Amino acid sequence: MGKKKKFDYVIIGSGPSGSVLAYQLAKSGNKIALIDRATNTKQDSNKNSFMFSPYINKSNYNYSPIFSNQLGGNSALWNCKIYLISKDEFNNDSWSFKYEELIKYSKDLAKKFQINHNHINKVIKYKGFKSSSSLREKKLGNIFDFLKISSNKFITVFDNSSPIKMVYKHKRNDVSGVIINNIIKNKEIELSIKKSIIFCAGGLGNPNLIQNLFHNYNKNIGKNLCDHSHINLSTISDDTASKIKKFSKYFILGNNNKKEKNIFIKNKDYFGGLQLDYIEDPSRILKRIYLRSQVIFSKKILNIIISYYNLLFKIVSKLLYLFKIKNKYTFEFFFSQKKTNKNFIKINKATRDIYGLYKSDINWKLSKSDKKNYQKIIDIVETIFLQKKPSRDKFLEQRIFTGLHPSCTTISTKNKNIACVDKNLKLINFKNVYICGSSVFSGNGFTNPTWTIMTLANRLSSYLKKNY
Repeated sequence: MGKKKKFDYVIIGSGPSGSVLAYQLAKSGNKIALIDRATNTKQDSNKNSFMFSPYINKSNYNYSPIFSNQLGGNSALWNCKIYLISKDEFNNDSWSFKYEELIKYSKDLAKKFQINHNHINKVIKYKGFKSSSSLREKKLGNIFDFLKISSNKFITVFDNSSPIKMVYKHKRNDVSGVIINNIIKNKEIELSIKKSIIFCAGGLGNPNLIQNLFHNYNKNIGKNLCDHSHINLSTISDDTASKIKKFSKYFILGNNNKKEKNIFIKNKDYFGGLQLDYIEDPSRILKRIYLRSQVIFSKKILNIIISYYNLLFKIVSKLLYLFKIKNKYTFEFFFSQKKTNKNFIKINKATRDIYGLYKSDINWKLSKSDKKNYQKIIDIVETIFLQKKPSRDKFLEQRIFTGLHPSCTTISTKNKNIACVDKNLKLINFKNVYICGSSVFSGNGFTNPTWTIMTLANRLSSYLKKNY
């Protein structure tokens, strides 16, 4: 195994939380080891390299967890969309700290990145509803690249690598090191940890690794899996679209428009976000097959088919629109989900990945309450914005695309019966093990989670620097 390599912090995952944590802790002179499974280490993000999550053995048909396979994690696919979870969404769930604290660290991060915070946390009223604002900051792009992690002298990056075993001090709750495996070099390396280890491997990776690496982990780990359901419904005329165009996707507003807004609606404990979009992507079923394919040749063929299929669809849709046979706009809805123990991720001890760790099975579906409240939000939108009786356009699970934003699987909450980490994101029952990312969310809301994830990382880095 060779000589131990000594570090102050070991961070698992180079995505939005891992890169921000590494960057912030390195600024204080800490020596950081950043571990990532990514095998595609080119600087330019390549969306064709996205793959089915390597942590997962199987999941429900309509749940398609994406893994970017790039340093920077899923910041490679977030399209630079900067939303902070709204106060309404935050207060709807029992987070373990106050919203004002989140705002404090969001403003601090915006200042460091030279971004106007007013554009990413402004909520206004609109026709009895609320609207939140967002920026598309192209300069951020892949967070790993933006923060120049690979050239930081205090950070050592171990790509093609995964932790495979914890090393403890005298007590089993105090980690002194971690053994990682590099599959390219077929080599095990022991990293000595002076301060702490932080898991930043996402909503699916974090619970998988905790369940694999710790025998006495909290039994709530992996439970309460929530995600955003995206669905396009209701074709919209040009006249209606022109009235609500300010609540459009960025590509409808124009490539140079950095600001965008969405409308959000609350029904009971559920939120629905709404934006004007073009007609629904016709290749979602093919994309699910593409993601689940493990054969490189098959993926290449499917990618070609999807590209030509989309091109043909665009041509036909444009012709139908020109001849006024079909409208070109729809509403895209994205919904919050209620926590339940029936949705979970759990290791399957009959399957192993390339590192010898157990893969996980996902059990995820929408409850009757989920679908009933989603349909109610859809009805409200059609009544108010289309000024017609609800079409009863049923919310069909097979039409959704989900798996992009798994959350709440290592939850931080005031509810001690389901909490996995404390208010400082320390894993319960452990002295120096922390978790960061969407997995610690107390509720998923409807908002794109990336900026909130980075804000939590900024908050955690401040706590670690003060207490270690």
